[in-house]
Amino acid sequence: MTKRNRQMPRIDKRPSIPQLALTHGQVIWLLTELGLRGCVSKSTFNHYIKSLRRLGIPFGKGTVDSERGLNVTYNFEDLMELTLALLLRVYGTLPDVVTNGLRNFRNELRPIYRQAYLDSLKRVHPAARVSTSNGERFTARGLFIDLNIRYSAGHVVQFGPPKALSPFEAMRVFAHSEIAARSYLPLNLTRVAQMIAERTRQAPTIPRGRGVRRVATAQSDLGQ
Repeated sequence: MTKRNRQMPRIDKRPSIPQLALTHGQVIWLLTELGLRGCVSKSTFNHYIKSLRRLGIPFGKGTVDSERGLNVTYNFEDLMELTLALLLRVYGTLPDVVTNGLRNFRNELRPIYRQAYLDSLKRVHPAARVSTSNGERFTARGLFIDLNIRYSAGHVVQFGPPKALSPFEAMRVFAHSEIAARSYLPLNLTRVAQMIAERTRQAPTIPRGRGVRRVATAQSDLGQ
């Protein structure tokens, strides 16, 4: 009797984004660790994050996740959107144009979030290097994003469409930008993704509706 060749299941060794499920309390801790809470009290910051959720950041308005209150969980892409929203605040608040832009371009932005993290594992774009005649050197690495934000008279008047940029493209946009209208320039999104992935490894276990009781690894799989 001939033996049947058994086919072994294929193992996908391609890198993947962090598989996260952070609670609301863990997210408040993470954003504080990233320096995004600023000088406001924890309760004020907690209220602000909830208010963003009611506006559809990082979950669509009226979705199950937006209505789950403290039982909601955040994945990697949710955290990227929320972090980006906080980075785009003007005088502590998120302009309506930016809020609408993050929602309207969500389908275009989330693949860029994933690309940004994967670029931290395996560089897709070559680094851009600048040097001066006196020997000073500067190197830019990572995936950048240009949100095409325009300002006029101190107000945001345009958001999008977003575009992923290589380090060289980001430096070219910076060098040729019209500063009066383009005061928000390309952001190194790979660095943002790295900070989120690194800090979630130390995220505390926080019982829902309570303070921090003990520190443990977040309930996540960072693909390691």
